[in-house]
Amino acid sequence: MTHPVENDARLGRRGRAWPAEFRAVVGLLRCALGTADTLSAFAGDGALRPGVLNALLGRHRIGAFLRHRLPAAERSRLPAPVQAHLDQAAQETARRALVRSAELVRLSRILGTAGVPFLSVKGPLLAQSLYGGLGGRHAGDLDLFIRPDQLAAVDQALRGAGCRRSMPDFELTPRQWREFLRLKHEFEYFNDTTGVRIEVEWRLAGLSELTFADEQARGESTILGGEKILRLPQETEFLYLFTHGAGHGWFRLFWLVDVALLLQRQPHVDWSRLMKAARQHGVDTAVWQGARLAEVLLGVPLPAALRVPAARETSVRWLASKAVRALLRRSWSCFARRATNGICPRAGPGRPPCCAPGSCRRRTGRLCRCRIGGLGSITRRRRSFGSGDDSA
Repeated sequence: MTHPVENDARLGRRGRAWPAEFRAVVGLLRCALGTADTLSAFAGDGALRPGVLNALLGRHRIGAFLRHRLPAAERSRLPAPVQAHLDQAAQETARRALVRSAELVRLSRILGTAGVPFLSVKGPLLAQSLYGGLGGRHAGDLDLFIRPDQLAAVDQALRGAGCRRSMPDFELTPRQWREFLRLKHEFEYFNDTTGVRIEVEWRLAGLSELTFADEQARGESTILGGEKILRLPQETEFLYLFTHGAGHGWFRLFWLVDVALLLQRQPHVDWSRLMKAARQHGVDTAVWQGARLAEVLLGVPLPAALRVPAARETSVRWLASKAVRALLRRSWSCFARRATNGICPRAGPGRPPCCAPGSCRRRTGRLCRCRIGGLGSITRRRRSFGSGDDSA
């Protein structure tokens, strides 16, 4: 009996050469998304190692999604340790989602009292609209989009409400504050009581031309916990899903699940308008890359507006293959689990800045040179990393 992934001509010989566990994960996702009929062809494969399969499910943050979306009959064919892992992942994700939802409501009230408007980016509101509930999507950090001139007010409000600023984790001089605003796009905070990391952004990564005033005027309000919370406009949020995944190299599959669910809502999305906006902001390649990966890996059909022009086919194919190689690596340095000689492994010529102080698990007394590259005296400060590696 052939494997549903092996049987897909779009994957070619490379798909058949993937490790059995990775092919199983892709097949599980296809079954959950409805792009494959059954997983019985490989669910009972004795060659699968449940421990490795569970590690992949955990790394890609898709356990809860599979637990909720896989048909019960198909889920019962999985090895018992894998079923137990899915149950545990669903419970943990639900717990984390509730904690983060409560924290978002609390922050909304705190900032409302301080007179600071904000827009919620991804997080619980995205899970509600795209997944149909809070417990289906991995619950990572909370992202808030604000006006740059209100950063000081937000900083004072959050720190007064018990949140520890983790990046930068020291007081800034007026000059450093100005340079940070100019060169970076976010402050990070950590609530040690709830374990929630908060990213306060005054510029959207990959969409830096967008201003808060314009997005606020087009924002969509959602009720969460009895609180009216404004979120990014639909078009901006969809673009951000692509740019965010591309910025991380798509090295976790749950970002592609976001894209796949979005693509399955084709009748409700004006893809021609979305691509026009993507070209205006210079992120059309990120959209093509994410769409190609969702089509090839997860079997989701693409609307005509997302087809790659012939002139860009070679570059998009190369970018997609690079992302697949990142997915196949067991360990990737984007979320560094350890420091090498006290320096984050991502530091170095030609490498992007490290994602966050909270991404590094271990505390080190040495300088992490990649943390705030280009800020002069700031980079000479000794770094003290918080805990957590939850990118959402």
